[in-house]
Amino acid sequence: MKKYRVKKKNDIMGSLLTALLLVISLGTVLLCSGCKTAVQPKTSEAANVQTDSGEKVSLSVWAFFDENTPGTYYVDLWEKLAEEYGYDIELKTYSTEQIKDKLKIALVCDELPDVFAVWGGNYPNFLFDANACLPVEKYLEASETKFADNYVLPYQDGHNYIIPCLVEAYAVTYCNQNLMQEMGLTVPHTWEELVALVQQVNIYNEAHGTEYAAIELGDKDSWLGELLYTVIVNRIDPYAQEKLAFGEMDFSAPVFTQAAEKLMQLKEMNAFPEKFLEIGEVEAVQNFADGKAVLFPHQSTIVYHLLDEMGADALSMEQFPSCNAAYDDSYAQYMVDINHTLTPGLCISSDTNYPDEAAQLCLEFAKRVNERNVTQYDYVDFVNDSGLEAPSEEALAVRQFHEQLDQAVHYTPLWYAVLEKEDGDNWRNLTRKLLGGAVNQEEFVQDAAQYLNFTAQ
Repeated sequence: MKKYRVKKKNDIMGSLLTALLLVISLGTVLLCSGCKTAVQPKTSEAANVQTDSGEKVSLSVWAFFDENTPGTYYVDLWEKLAEEYGYDIELKTYSTEQIKDKLKIALVCDELPDVFAVWGGNYPNFLFDANACLPVEKYLEASETKFADNYVLPYQDGHNYIIPCLVEAYAVTYCNQNLMQEMGLTVPHTWEELVALVQQVNIYNEAHGTEYAAIELGDKDSWLGELLYTVIVNRIDPYAQEKLAFGEMDFSAPVFTQAAEKLMQLKEMNAFPEKFLEIGEVEAVQNFADGKAVLFPHQSTIVYHLLDEMGADALSMEQFPSCNAAYDDSYAQYMVDINHTLTPGLCISSDTNYPDEAAQLCLEFAKRVNERNVTQYDYVDFVNDSGLEAPSEEALAVRQFHEQLDQAVHYTPLWYAVLEKEDGDNWRNLTRKLLGGAVNQEEFVQDAAQYLNFTAQ
């Protein structure tokens, strides 16, 4: 029986969105310059750990900022653990786009740090295939922290390479309640209602001399445009991707052309910010937090950053409206899973001098992150039988997200997450070319087919 790599509801209900601090682009740092000088912490489970030689454990850590947890908790926690463990740790933090290039160059230069964060999907495969990561299944099995099964799925070679601490993300649409009230808008549930909302925003801007965007979008990094296109396809036919993977339809099918047409219709209506192709993801998130747009299709992981920036009453979390010709009120039950097949987390270099210490450190980091996420932010608990209790009060957006997960009947992976990396990069670049006018819709449909080689088995 052929099987397509799409998670079913009961595989993912234990997954939630993880805390990930707002992505901050730091200045470019040369990768091949002393990655191994970092030094790590001692955890409470492994207090007073010493090496055989009595030397102080020194570990390097590369991370990308968590886009969800307000403040600097993910940075501060590394520092706290370093103090507790008596390790030296050199922590370097990058934006998600920066760390992609850093890890690729570091692999070639043989200068990977001891510990580094990766996101889910197929992205880290090149590191696993190059034997650059330490198998960690023995540490997972021996640990008192028992992660939910869907957070410790092995790679295709049977090994685990990721210690989970960054939970999965889903495509959602954020609504600025203040702007909607100011403009007399309501949450759109159909394509016609979305078009009407864009028109109303344009009319409001004309009348008041404002420049609000109906839909925040920053596609400098090429991925938010792809996310929006994937969501539109999913709103027309939530099973289109499986059909494409199994050869039951090809990319010339109407659903894919219609999605491209709708994406371009939004652009032509000036639904997006004026220079959205020059806006990166970080700037787009901040623009929405600053109240510059009504709607923002993004991932669920930034909800607490937005709540922290905007206030609990200023935000709701919706599903992108139905884009089908015939309205189906079940459209919100079909969700796009952004990190598919492998959960984001921490990897350990196979060349580290301190594999046991690094593994213990990562396990303690993951345990404490989960504790904070559940007890302070009401994230789904990804540790079995942890005994943790969520806060009694939920913000509207958080309650809506839990309801969406509870009601979900089908998950479609973000296309980039299930494509081989080169195909995925080419696919994302193609969506950017479409939005930038470098290819027309017919060329987009013709060119896309060569990259969409989904894994079916």
